[in-house]
Amino acid sequence: MSEPTFDIFSGHNIRDGAWLEVVPGLPAAKERLNILATRNPGPYFVFCRRERQVLASVDTSKPSHAAGGHAGM
Repeated sequence: MSEPTFDIFSGHNIRDGAWLEVVPGLPAAKERLNILATRNPGPYFVFCRRERQVLASVDTSKPSHAAGGHAGM
């Protein structure tokens, strides 16, 4: 029996995500997810085609600062 494969996407959800690669095995997919997120900060997720659901996600985006900060005060 072959090991299940998992798709890695960048983005917040399957509708607007960009497919990046397929990885055999969930532990390897989670590890790869973290490597990608460290190299290029942003949202990523692991998708299981068989179950049709996201099984892991990470978002390493830098927090945005609200407009109208306290500069010059």
